[in-house]
Amino acid sequence: MTTSIQESAHRANVTAAEGARQAAHAAARLAYDGTPATYAAYAAAVKASDVAYCRALISSSVANGLDGPRRTLFELSGSWV
Repeated sequence: MTTSIQESAHRANVTAAEGARQAAHAAARLAYDGTPATYAAYAAAVKASDVAYCRALISSSVANGLDGPRRTLFELSGSWV
């Protein structure tokens, strides 16, 4: 059973991770100029930020005694960790 303190800490961590993810996506969009040559870098940056987001959620979940989105991480990165 988790406490309200653990849930609040997890919620704060999720909010921070989402902010970092959105900032990374915005930076990737700014760097992408619409040409096929830059699309691979854009796609890689978006995928990397999504994987980092999932890892942050899992880390926060483990630290706060909650379950995390391990299946989503596997689908994005091909790795369970």
